[in-house]
Amino acid sequence: MTSVDELVAVVDRLLDPEHGCVWNREQTHASLARYAVEETYELVDAIDGDDTDELREELGDVLYQVVLHAGIAAHQGRFDLDDVADGVREKMQRRHPHVFGDEEAHTVEDVVRVWRAAKAAEKAGRSSVYAGVPRAMPPLERAVKLFERLEERGDLHAAVASVADGSVVEQVGVDVGTAGLAVDEAVQQPFGSRVDVAWGAGMLAEVAVVHEQGIDPVASLRAAVTLLEAAARQAELDPAAELDPAAAPDPAAAPDPAAAPDLAAERLHGDEERASS
Repeated sequence: MTSVDELVAVVDRLLDPEHGCVWNREQTHASLARYAVEETYELVDAIDGDDTDELREELGDVLYQVVLHAGIAAHQGRFDLDDVADGVREKMQRRHPHVFGDEEAHTVEDVVRVWRAAKAAEKAGRSSVYAGVPRAMPPLERAVKLFERLEERGDLHAAVASVADGSVVEQVGVDVGTAGLAVDEAVQQPFGSRVDVAWGAGMLAEVAVVHEQGIDPVASLRAAVTLLEAAARQAELDPAAELDPAAAPDPAAAPDPAAAPDLAAERLHGDEERASS
């Protein structure tokens, strides 16, 4: 019995109707969804921290989520972990015909082309090429994913412009989750915050610019937030130390994409590791 088999046995015991854990038995895929997201973020933290022990632990936590979801499905008679593994194995073999078939791919660009062709064949039944972009993704990550697919079709500039000038609302009556607001309107949120679609449209345009410059906006913002946390912790340790207000950027000023640090000089459109869905 492998370690994975033993983990499956542990989950089966936790879900046992008579001798299992009452908390585990009450869980559903929906109730566990947030834990999958949290564990994935913790895994990213471990990767960013380059800590081998933490990386191993967080990979285990993500694996546990997979095994637990599969165990719940198995108890419902829907599928089990073997079915999950078989499905992803077959997918990887289909999407790497240059390894498991007769297709040829000698460069990274060739691999991406082959991957996209195989994926397009699999998803031929989708009503839209954008149907596979999860709406639950954080907005910055989702924007980048949509940019990549818009670029494939040559529609990036026109789509971003229609958001920036608000014409998309009139054209298709988009429901943005804020009562169908026009781009120049804003909505009051709880605790005094508000949704400002115009501000969001402006930021979307800025992100599109740096994306085309080969900068990874997600990794760049993550790096900046890491620096922000470091500054906050330093101020916490040394309250007497004061930052120079003159050196701080004006929050009201629009960001200058050209001044953004080159944290991702080489960006591969549609990188296959980010396109497995």
